[in-house]
Amino acid sequence: MDRVLTQNYEKYRKVYEARRTFLRYPADWIIRFHNMFMKPNLPSGHILDYGCGSGNNAAFFKEQGYEVYGTDITEAVLPLIEENVGSTENFTILPPDMTRLPYDDNYFDFILSNQVLYYLGSEQRIRAICQEFSRCLRPGGVVFFTMMGSKNYYITQHAQRIEGDLFEIQITGDHRLSGYHEFIYVVRDEDHLKSLFSVFECLTAGYFDQSMFDMKSNFHWIFVGRNV
Repeated sequence: MDRVLTQNYEKYRKVYEARRTFLRYPADWIIRFHNMFMKPNLPSGHILDYGCGSGNNAAFFKEQGYEVYGTDITEAVLPLIEENVGSTENFTILPPDMTRLPYDDNYFDFILSNQVLYYLGSEQRIRAICQEFSRCLRPGGVVFFTMMGSKNYYITQHAQRIEGDLFEIQITGDHRLSGYHEFIYVVRDEDHLKSLFSVFECLTAGYFDQSMFDMKSNFHWIFVGRNV
């Protein structure tokens, strides 16, 4: 692995081992998407949560009756998934440079990747995994991706540009996230977002943004697409 993937892997291995990133509840934008789109259009089926973390979103979809699978990059996350989901049976640990997913063609109805794909660090890697998503997703299946935007406070206050759209984030001092060190591939605007995921037909493109305490903005783009 190159230094981008290695650093991002080590960051998350450490935070999961320390239970520093242990989300227990689904993201509100995912709940809204489920209620607005999936209930009327995709009320059941096979779901892949790529980069599932502690399994908080996977647990939500399991509770709604979906058959949920998940992947992440370190075994340190498995105890957290066990607590949230109740089982790790459908969850797989994959190295971050994995180029082939261990699933059959056309297997999934919906693929979710929430606040994850930008850790791959390059347009080339993101496009490559999207080709794999397309292979594993049935025709007409749906994807839901979120990508960090340049307004995000990580980028505006704690990052330096390495090259192109790749930024290095280092948080120091007495900040509550002191010690975080990671690389992020940032989406510039909506056109960039749609181009990055052009293997899918765009159903909608949007964003969420919140400001609270020291978090001045958590701006993320949202892409929802259909496999063609």
